[in-house]
Amino acid sequence: MVYENSLQEAYQLRRSLGDLGERYILKYVIDRLEQLNGSLLPPGDDTVDTILNDRIIFSSDMLLESTDVPPGMSFRDVGYRAVTATTSDIAAKGGKPIAYLISLALPSKMLFDEFEELWIGIEEAAKDYGGKIVGGDTNEGKELVIDVTCLARAVNPVPRIGMRPGDVVAVTGRFGAQAAGLHALLNNLRGEAVAEKVIRKFLRPRARVEEGAALAMSGALTASMDSSDGLSETLHTLMDLNGYGFRIDDPPIDDSARSYAEKFGVDLFDLVFHGGEEFELVVTIKPKMLEDALRSVKSVGGILIPIGRVIEEKTVKAKWFGRYVSVERRGYEHFR
Repeated sequence: MVYENSLQEAYQLRRSLGDLGERYILKYVIDRLEQLNGSLLPPGDDTVDTILNDRIIFSSDMLLESTDVPPGMSFRDVGYRAVTATTSDIAAKGGKPIAYLISLALPSKMLFDEFEELWIGIEEAAKDYGGKIVGGDTNEGKELVIDVTCLARAVNPVPRIGMRPGDVVAVTGRFGAQAAGLHALLNNLRGEAVAEKVIRKFLRPRARVEEGAALAMSGALTASMDSSDGLSETLHTLMDLNGYGFRIDDPPIDDSARSYAEKFGVDLFDLVFHGGEEFELVVTIKPKMLEDALRSVKSVGGILIPIGRVIEEKTVKAKWFGRYVSVERRGYEHFR
């Protein structure tokens, strides 16, 4: 009852986390943690335990408020995006989430209702991707930092290395809208119909978990990678790792990105290839198994778009309005 009364007071007075203290925040979080099957330790113990008989993959990703959160983004969307970023790497390997560990650095000035909105977004994403939030850590920090670790099952994890000349390169969605949405937020274009459409896509991206798992099980892939740092960055990374390049014959342009670029005078090529912020999968496929790959993604309600081929020449080029142009390496990179 004391905790319930203080929770109500936190809402009524819009109290800060500094006023409430860490024990209060821990109590709030622990009450919402879940247990894994076969676990002997209760939520909030020093560690999490479970019994697993499958191949397991792990991934972590960190979100920082100062570099990853544009103006106008709600705490709920921030939480959702943080979980999606980690999950997208899992999806690229064909994994399905089992559990998440959420570690937070929280400014003391953050209000409790802001924190709760953040946590709701985290919970929504974990539920959408089929994983349970089982633990983590909290600390005070000068800015909001969210570190998400995911544990997942992967029967047949797909590496980045393995593609060969002649392989088909394909993606699980079209590009440019998320980058346009970020541009709209940074330039305060809310309220414009064209802008609102791309903003919505930026604020609630989706990790392609079902598509990635289906593709991995199909046996058709030779390489796979998440594209969150941008399409050009992803293609160049795969090129460097494998020693072969790409010819993109049909760039995957999002229609809403095209409309946005036309209305606001933004370079569409930059949005598609260099903008980033997508969480699509970029995969290479054995040519004789392309139909198997297409069917596997269709069976889970997704789409797979062939966009070109792997080539011997170590370069990335794309057909853009009738002629092939070089695609420079220009995506998101920390410390630059």
